Amino acid sequence: MATEILIILLLIILNGILSASEIAIVSSRKARLQAESDKNNKSAELALDLKSNPNNFLSTVQIGITLIGILTGFFSGGSISTYLATVLNEIPLLAPYSAQISVALVVLVITYFSLVIGELVPKRIGMAIPETYAMLIAYPMTLLSKIMKPFVWLLSASTDFIVKLLNIKTSKNTVTEEEIKALMDEGVDSGIIEDYEHDMIDRMLTFGDKKAINLMTHRSDITYLDLENTFEENRALILENEHTEYPVCDGNFDNIKGVVHVKTLLKQYLTKDEFNLEKLIQPIPFVNENSYAYSVMEMFRNSTALQAVVIDEYGTPQGIITLKDLVSGIVGGNETTKQTTNSNIRRREDGTFIIDGRYQLDDFFVSFNISLSDSEQEQIRNVTTVAGLVFLLLDRVPVEGETINYRGYKFEVLDMDGNRIDKVCMTLPPEDADDNKEFTD
Repeated sequence: MATEILIILLLIILNGILSASEIAIVSSRKARLQAESDKNNKSAELALDLKSNPNNFLSTVQIGITLIGILTGFFSGGSISTYLATVLNEIPLLAPYSAQISVALVVLVITYFSLVIGELVPKRIGMAIPETYAMLIAYPMTLLSKIMKPFVWLLSASTDFIVKLLNIKTSKNTVTEEEIKALMDEGVDSGIIEDYEHDMIDRMLTFGDKKAINLMTHRSDITYLDLENTFEENRALILENEHTEYPVCDGNFDNIKGVVHVKTLLKQYLTKDEFNLEKLIQPIPFVNENSYAYSVMEMFRNSTALQAVVIDEYGTPQGIITLKDLVSGIVGGNETTKQTTNSNIRRREDGTFIIDGRYQLDDFFVSFNISLSDSEQEQIRNVTTVAGLVFLLLDRVPVEGETINYRGYKFEVLDMDGNRIDKVCMTLPPEDADDNKEFTD
């Protein structure tokens, strides 16, 4: 019986080695193994091969663990349970049930040691030192994989045949954006990922869904130089706004001719030659309002332009989008942007908020910690400002004093500038008002 116990113990230990190997190879970081492989570490190179081509290795481990389980049951169900039954027969009270009790005891003991020594502890070790353990078992696992290769092929072919016979379509698992965000949240909770890293990656994930219309500056807020203006009128605009580039139009924004850089204007001014704004105009690219952010960024990468005109389906200019707008969409605004954002929201003594109609809708949702479902985001995907949201909800031009509710938030139109909403008064939902909810800068 001592021989059987020793064999079972060795089988359990071997099972633990295979379990730890599986976890170590899967959990190890490819970059670390590659770094060791670059140092001519043969074990790291073999471990890297196992990780890069895991199918044969994992199948080998599964075959080994299955065979070990069968052999363990074979040895434990023979002489050990028989010997234990003989011992129990000496106890009159247990003698009638000695066979059943002996089998149950053997199963319980073997299961306990198999789980602790053959599974849990080895896997814990494999997770604690994945790269070290992976390099340690790389040679024997590579050899075992080569030996088991014919059996692995036979099993794979049999599995594929049965799956095909049952007409089961297999598909590759893909990682969703929600899963990535969940992993990022776990990383922040565990302290592995910093808050600013989480925020930036979150913005990058949502950045690709944004369109030019969501990032542009609307035409009503654009300062442009007019060919019909005098030199002094254009000069006053430049001194008042202090931009580095200005769109140049002929009469109105619909007749945009191009863009001019302040440096070019300064050079022309300093030469004291006759000032001709039209001769200084540089071409400006045009993008459709429904172009995605990454598409617009690629356009900027392939040109020297720093801004582009956003046009609708009819070719009418709707606004200007700049490279800075795209960068801000990923990294967030700078201090100047924050100050502007603060001025867009003002809290009144009664707990309501006065909001500028031009306030960006994305910033509004962030400021009040409002989360939208996928269907809600789809509903407002072409809306860029708070005023645009009110227009969408009312589906017409509002009048001053008119109110509308959205997700418990009450919006009242305070001030109209022609057909444009200038100021909106927002009242929080009762539950948020009771909690004295504050907006974040």
